[in-house]
Amino acid sequence: MSMDASHAVSHDEIDLFDLIDDIKDKWYWLVGTVALSLCFALIYAFNASPVYQTEVVYKEVREAELLQLNQPRLQGVFSLTSEMAFKEVRALARSGNTKRAFYNELLTENDATLRELIYDEKFTPEQNFSKFSDRFTYADPGAKEIDVLLRIKFELKNPQWATTLLNRYSDFVLQRYLAEVQSALELSKQSRLDALHLEAEGLRTAYQAEKKQRMLQLEEASSIAASIKQNMPFYSGNNNALLGSQPPLFMLGQTVLNAELAQMRGRDERDEDEFIPGLPELNWTIQNLQEVHVNWDSVRFVQLDQSAVLPLKPIKPRKLMIVALGGVAGGMAGVMFALLAAAQVRRRKSKGGRRRLPGMLKSRG
Repeated sequence: MSMDASHAVSHDEIDLFDLIDDIKDKWYWLVGTVALSLCFALIYAFNASPVYQTEVVYKEVREAELLQLNQPRLQGVFSLTSEMAFKEVRALARSGNTKRAFYNELLTENDATLRELIYDEKFTPEQNFSKFSDRFTYADPGAKEIDVLLRIKFELKNPQWATTLLNRYSDFVLQRYLAEVQSALELSKQSRLDALHLEAEGLRTAYQAEKKQRMLQLEEASSIAASIKQNMPFYSGNNNALLGSQPPLFMLGQTVLNAELAQMRGRDERDEDEFIPGLPELNWTIQNLQEVHVNWDSVRFVQLDQSAVLPLKPIKPRKLMIVALGGVAGGMAGVMFALLAAAQVRRRKSKGGRRRLPGMLKSRG
């Protein structure tokens, strides 16, 4: 390798001490940039609107809180476990449809102060709702958590409104879930009652068909008995002249046949359900289900472990962090500016030396 090539390579290498010297030489770039960054950070930190956060905490209830929905009369019709109730409340609280319904309800109140906090005319209704929805955050328990809980956090510039709105949202979710459970219970109950009524009608229809068939047989047998003048039964308990295990019906005699016909016709004036096998029990089941009463005041789906309380200090902006990041960013930018300034100075000197070199060579010649 020639001397000129080795000299060029040595000049292309970066020397850490040269960089430090460049920074020391252009120290005012570093100091100025850091100072400017700190000024901007301080201005932003102390002029940014504060944001407050509050939270509610839900926990799973004991099974005893849901006994009204698991009473014996509702067995096979409706049931709800505490685990299922917690999961459904959690899903409802996180649902976009729930937040949208709550947001629309707030807008219909036409509260100027509230509307200013949650609605901006510069944005579309969808954008405004998206910004409102982003104010909610959720924290589910980790795998190592013993308690089953859900934290719902809400952020707003006004601490009082943040607390009020989150508590209202919590009530809104629970009322909405209560309405869903009540509706589901009524639908399940009505569906079961419809099935039981249909089964009862089936038994009545079968009974009426059998009754009609029996009456026709009795009427026919009575006519036969009248034609042969058979008024009394042809056989009795002391008569051994049996024609078989089931002798012809007319042999009962016209008196017995007409008496049975009269009794069967008289059933129309009484409650015939008592004569239908299985129907009294079925009617008792229907009556019990119709008389089901749920004391909703004693039902709790989740335990509200913590209501939203007024926050004492904002969570944003974090002034110390902003100032610290401003100082770090300013320091990095200042180092870069100092190195660029030093490199520019060397570049100018290098160009000046190259211009003087041809003139010196001519003068020597």
